[in-house]
Amino acid sequence: MAKHHQAYQSPFAKMLTDQRYPFATQLATQAGLDPSQVMFAYLKITAGVPETLTTEARLREVDRRFQSFLKDAAAK
Repeated sequence: MAKHHQAYQSPFAKMLTDQRYPFATQLATQAGLDPSQVMFAYLKITAGVPETLTTEARLREVDRRFQSFLKDAAAK
């Protein structure tokens, strides 16, 4: 029986849709930030991840960095 590889599902996929502002508001509330700070951080992190990575690896790295940002913000 062959293993089927499931496509990576980003927990932050809504940041790439027209639902980004309500989702950023939700994340901001949890982290104690303003929604604009969350949206700006996501854009800045996305821009800082090398485009030479595969699409999945790039998305995973963006998610890792963004999760770290949110965790650090919530800890303050």
